[in-house]
Amino acid sequence: MAATAAATAHRRSTAVVVTGLGVLTPIGTTVEGFWDAAVRGVVGTAPLNRPDAADFPARLAGEVSGFDAPRARGDRSLRLASAAVAAAAADAGISRWTGDPYRAGICLGTLLGSRAGLEPAVTGFHRGTDAPAARRSAADLMDAVARERGFLGPGPAVATACASGNSALAHAADTIRAGRADVMIAGGVDELSSGIMMMFASLRSLAPDCLRPFDRGRAGLVVSEGAAALVLESYEHARRRGAHVYAELAGWASASDAHHMTAPHPQGSGARRSMLRALGMAGISPDRVDHVSAHGTGTPSNDRVEAQALREVFGPRTPAVTSLKGALGHTQGAASAIEAVACVLALRDGVIPPTANLVDLDPECDVDVVRGRARETPVRVAVNNAFGFGGNTACTVFTRPGTVTGTVTGTRTGARPGTVTSTAGSPR
Repeated sequence: MAATAAATAHRRSTAVVVTGLGVLTPIGTTVEGFWDAAVRGVVGTAPLNRPDAADFPARLAGEVSGFDAPRARGDRSLRLASAAVAAAAADAGISRWTGDPYRAGICLGTLLGSRAGLEPAVTGFHRGTDAPAARRSAADLMDAVARERGFLGPGPAVATACASGNSALAHAADTIRAGRADVMIAGGVDELSSGIMMMFASLRSLAPDCLRPFDRGRAGLVVSEGAAALVLESYEHARRRGAHVYAELAGWASASDAHHMTAPHPQGSGARRSMLRALGMAGISPDRVDHVSAHGTGTPSNDRVEAQALREVFGPRTPAVTSLKGALGHTQGAASAIEAVACVLALRDGVIPPTANLVDLDPECDVDVVRGRARETPVRVAVNNAFGFGGNTACTVFTRPGTVTGTVTGTRTGARPGTVTSTAGSPR
């Protein structure tokens, strides 16, 4: 009994919890708007509707529109990141940070930062013509967002291809667990640009009409944009300030395929290892997982390999699997951060969104994919997968508050699925 109590106390002292959410996507620019659309299976990809659409090698994309940027000027990635971080901070009740600024940090994942701001300069250099000076790099983007919030603690930018969002969450959680920060806002951001579309077009990875995760007729991805931010805190810090806790970030891990620059390992080696390591860190056996948010890009190779890895980790009867990319498109470095928000909301509401555009499940992707309509079921443990170019794989594990550690802190009374009441407590 004493040993069990000591182990529980240790887990509480090292627990990392989620206390705030912010998201901007092609299907919604508020947490509840996004979640309502995701649960209904709304598809946000469509023909481009922007002045420079003619410069893009593809006409189909997922655009974020109708959001109030916290600043009038700045590159699009900065505006998206700023809006997501501001929303998460407000949701957590820390918009006005009054604590030690060196104990609060920001970590965002991105493919390259303000890519659309860099491309004209690169193109001009190669053509030997004058072009605007290159604007914000990923590090500049991080610095600008951190200064807006007054967070002067750890502030790295993370770039692990399309696993960047999960990698940022893992780095932020490691920072908190190591005692280098009390609060970290972590997530991901990427904007649309012609360059990223050119890359996927050259790889023949773009879908002609829509992104169909795990479908027999899947033919590629649709490039999209977005941003998401999650406020992470040590359990003790959240408890002291009476914060509402959405979930615990109970486990995280990464692994390298070390196989190919763009193709996944044919046996899903990295995907399998990242899932098993994240679950091992959380102290959760695979049979306790209720939901997997899949990487699910709608490309022939990824979905088949990911499904194989899922069967190897969870057995023939997998947890309920969904891919939000059918609805959102592929939001690049923001993808797994947005999907992390969805995992947290699935835990909160006991609802798993459907996989949009999935009509005919590929027999090679024989896992329990939620399709057609949302599935209402208790969700206690959710796994979030992210796999990127260069063999980057990353996985995060979210649980309901107290599932692993017994930690329970502030609550929001009167909440029902689809709504969130005001945050209790004040910043410290």
